[in-house]
Amino acid sequence: MRIAGGLALAILSGATQALDLTVGAGAVQNCVDAPTGLNFNASAVAYLEPAPVVTVNDYGGGHYSPNSGNDVGIGVGYSEFTGKAAGFCIGALYRAEYRAEASKDLLDGLVADHFGHPFDAGRTYRLSLTEESFKAYGLRVRRIANFDLTNEWVLKAGIGVSLLKATEGQNQSLSGAVTASSSTYAVGTATWLKSASNLNLANFNPFVARGSPSGDGFSSDVELLAQSRGGLSIDLVVMDALGRIYWRDVPRSLRTFNNATITYNSNFDRDAFVNGVDSRVKYVQNIAQKYHVALSAPVPVLPRLSVVLEDDFIQGLHFPSLGVRSGTEQRLAEVNFDVRTKALGLGGRWDAIRVLVTANDFRLDRASVLGISLQASHTW
Repeated sequence: MRIAGGLALAILSGATQALDLTVGAGAVQNCVDAPTGLNFNASAVAYLEPAPVVTVNDYGGGHYSPNSGNDVGIGVGYSEFTGKAAGFCIGALYRAEYRAEASKDLLDGLVADHFGHPFDAGRTYRLSLTEESFKAYGLRVRRIANFDLTNEWVLKAGIGVSLLKATEGQNQSLSGAVTASSSTYAVGTATWLKSASNLNLANFNPFVARGSPSGDGFSSDVELLAQSRGGLSIDLVVMDALGRIYWRDVPRSLRTFNNATITYNSNFDRDAFVNGVDSRVKYVQNIAQKYHVALSAPVPVLPRLSVVLEDDFIQGLHFPSLGVRSGTEQRLAEVNFDVRTKALGLGGRWDAIRVLVTANDFRLDRASVLGISLQASHTW
């Protein structure tokens, strides 16, 4: 027996946790069950472990609080306008993603330099950085199917494929170590490699042929959403199960210094003897897989109240959360708490519009997590 819950399934799958790295873009989400209709989704979330998100360009703005090991930064932005045609969901989309991981020593040095603080004499700074980002627009096509598993359970399965045209892309890494012999001098070795479509060419080798960087790619998404007649639901989203961008003619800069002396000054490394090699390259940028799993169960004595356990996962990092939802299919309120980042998500649904806001500090200038999601639909 099919649950009249086609709409109920859509409502439940649309509810999002505090730190949702799949940004409400699961393959069965935001596609109306009616033969004709339109959906809109605009969502973004950012997490900066060592400092507030809004002060990233000011190196924390005085609120710098790194971990003792490596610190991570994650940003995911996604917008899609979707219509239904011939049983398919077809959408125009725009995406932007960022992920970085840096050592505390490197961040300490950069922050100290920014605020005019000298080296810590006798300290060895371990230099480690990996960073990757892209921006792209494209076309997404999805197919959604419903299955009656048993008399008690129904399954909604979706698969999507996107064709992407990248507008920006960057990949860089840094490794090495320097030891401060005094507050103004340090000696060390390091290697820095950066490939970027919008690389500043002011210091780029003028004898390397001018090119025209471009990137084309694809991504694929899968979602399985099961619900029982008793109100239990299990949701699994895999965003970018396989995703790649093929870059051509991208400027790449390799910089190294070996057992070189660094003088503390306003440019941090201006006096180090640096060797460099510039080139233009082809490379493949792999889009990081993002997973979201959610289990929702109604409270027996309060049928309009549900408890939700969720977890998002990306490249070795888990973001578990606990939440509650209250209301009906047309009117829904939700509260979520992310255990890792201590972020609180507050949201609700009013007929065809759903909004969620997320932060881990009521003072937004001190929040290391910020997120917002807006979804709307219309059928006729």
